[in-house]
Amino acid sequence: MKFKRWTYLMLVVALLVCGAAHAEAGLSARIEGDTLKVAWSTAGAGECTLTLSVDGWPMEVLRVQPSGSLERRVDASKDYSVRLKTAHGCLTAQATDVRPTAEPTPVPTVAPTAEPTPVPTPVPTVAPTPVPTAMPMPVHTPKPTAAPTVKPATGDPRGDLAAQVVEQVNQERAKAGLGTLRVDSELTRAAQVRAREIVQSFSHTRPDGTSWSTVSGSAYGENIAMGQKTADKVMAAWMTSQGHRENILRPGFGSIGVCAYISGGVTYWVQLFGK
Repeated sequence: MKFKRWTYLMLVVALLVCGAAHAEAGLSARIEGDTLKVAWSTAGAGECTLTLSVDGWPMEVLRVQPSGSLERRVDASKDYSVRLKTAHGCLTAQATDVRPTAEPTPVPTVAPTAEPTPVPTPVPTVAPTPVPTAMPMPVHTPKPTAAPTVKPATGDPRGDLAAQVVEQVNQERAKAGLGTLRVDSELTRAAQVRAREIVQSFSHTRPDGTSWSTVSGSAYGENIAMGQKTADKVMAAWMTSQGHRENILRPGFGSIGVCAYISGGVTYWVQLFGK
């Protein structure tokens, strides 16, 4: 009976000692600058396992004594935690950052530097080179109308041939997926003037020395030709010439005026294009 009491008393004392030792166990972690500082105490729990983790992933696993401390250089922008496994259980601690909060440095406001207004570089006007049968004219801003000073030539305008040219122009535009050009009375009038003028001087320069575009404020492009007797032939000539073809198939054009003019047995052709 005495032996049983003695055994029971020793068991109680052992439990009290172990409980007190476990109660005194502690684990701490903090970050100072770029250094992680860890300290622990298990009050004689025997050799322990210390695990250092960064952003939740184990970084280092160490076998350590029941009490101690260590330091590691770390990246302060990441999260660090420690775990201490002892004979009595596990302790964990999240590293706290004890760095002082830096006062933000005010940024001086810099007054914007005014940028000079760029001066556009003038683009020289290149005179078109005459072609014996047909000549295209690039699109440009028309100049004010100026009346020619040279006496116009005489001849016979052919409205039927002009209508055939308009029809074929719109057929070619339809093949290219472009909209139909509408016949404009002002462009038609101006084309008739230009047809008489190219009888005297087959050029995009008018007989009075001004540009073709002065014939009308509505004209933005011009094609001319001479010698072809039918609408089929003049359209074939224009469509095989890059400059003429570009005028006929230009997406930005929406109107047209055409004149077929027979003078001295030669047929003269004019196309004027507008917006």
